[in-house]
Amino acid sequence: MVTARLLSLAGLVGLAQASSFPEGCEPRQVHIAGGADASKSLSVSWVTDGSDCGDFSSVSYSSDGWTKSVGNAAPSNPTRYNQTTTKYGTYVSPYLWNCELPDLAADTEYSFAFGATQLSPPSPPAPSYSFKTAPSATSSPSSSLYPTKIAMVGDLGQTSDSASTVANIAKEEVDFIAHAGDMSYADCDHDRWDSWFDMVEDVSSNTPWYVVGGNHEIEHSDVDGEIFVAYENRFNMPRVKPAEMEPFTGETSCTPSAFLGKYDWGNSFYKFAHGPSTFLMLNSYTDTAPDSPQYAWVESTLAGIDREATPWVFALFHSPFYNSFSDHQGEEQQILMKSSMEDLFIKYRVNAAFSGHVHGYERTNNVAHEALDPAGPMYVIIGDGGNREGHASGFLDSTPPVWSAFRDNTIFGHALVTLLNETHAEFTWEKNVAEGVFETADSFIMENQYYL
Repeated sequence: MVTARLLSLAGLVGLAQASSFPEGCEPRQVHIAGGADASKSLSVSWVTDGSDCGDFSSVSYSSDGWTKSVGNAAPSNPTRYNQTTTKYGTYVSPYLWNCELPDLAADTEYSFAFGATQLSPPSPPAPSYSFKTAPSATSSPSSSLYPTKIAMVGDLGQTSDSASTVANIAKEEVDFIAHAGDMSYADCDHDRWDSWFDMVEDVSSNTPWYVVGGNHEIEHSDVDGEIFVAYENRFNMPRVKPAEMEPFTGETSCTPSAFLGKYDWGNSFYKFAHGPSTFLMLNSYTDTAPDSPQYAWVESTLAGIDREATPWVFALFHSPFYNSFSDHQGEEQQILMKSSMEDLFIKYRVNAAFSGHVHGYERTNNVAHEALDPAGPMYVIIGDGGNREGHASGFLDSTPPVWSAFRDNTIFGHALVTLLNETHAEFTWEKNVAEGVFETADSFIMENQYYL
């Protein structure tokens, strides 16, 4: 289990304190994400103000407390992005770094730090961070695979409510976080991406944090039509292949609620396996029709999952299929994606699909095409992370549809999925009471419909 903490090197016997970072090279906004197989690799991302950082641009890592074995991974060359809008002018990002830690051992706790280790015994520069790799789905014992604890959040933002949600997730000590879009609410003011990463760093630097793009990541430029620029550049998810994207030349706002553009691969859609689970991370705002790259990839990926190795399969995307709130009804991306992909989710027994977009919480019963069906997925709206736009406005009808099991538009919070074994999982919705204080407001034992 990953714990969100900063390790002190002061208590490590025999290790000398390394030198401070060169000017402009102190790492900030550190965030990590597991690889496509989270038992084998992990990506570390960070920013600096300068680019000439020498050895301090590499990442050192150790599984034995820096006493014997130390690995050292070199990052890709630093990149920057810029975006121009009429309202905010031209923004130029800090230097963005990504470093892959390969060939990791499964189910193992590692420490990592920035800078090459050249002393004997090795002494990395402080601070040092920690993470734990996932157990291997094929070779780890069942006692290592379960329980697996996953935090789910959406539409987070960076308000005091957002900070409460992050603090509460940190207390859960989860194995990883899955974020269903709308991260920073920068809304084309890219300085707010920097402040958002600062807000989450204590957790994101030690807990793998996977994301999908929401409408607030579109950030359409009214100057050159570019979309998803910050999202594609600032995150380093387990890419299937490089991004393919095109400017959007139509009339739209920075963060349109209803939108279809061209953004495939890269961070747009991908999958990862963590222990006994496989996650499909999808994009509501690019083509999802049966002749689209995303649809073809989803179909082939679902068909190829070994359910004996990873019996739990989940999907995350921003725009919900099932929504009894009055907000965000009848949007083009939702209609297209549901009409094309719901049958795939049913056919391949996807256990649950998590979305955001609506600023509330709603959990469905197992459902297929609006009818109760024990073999269908459970759909959950988790758009209640705490963003500045407030709560969902209300419901279409005071009487919920037959497929709606629980809904709320009055409080912020997060969801938690705990995989107990191959057939059962515990799902809870945790509502914020205060920063570091939360209560369970909804709970449900999930039965894995793959075995029905």
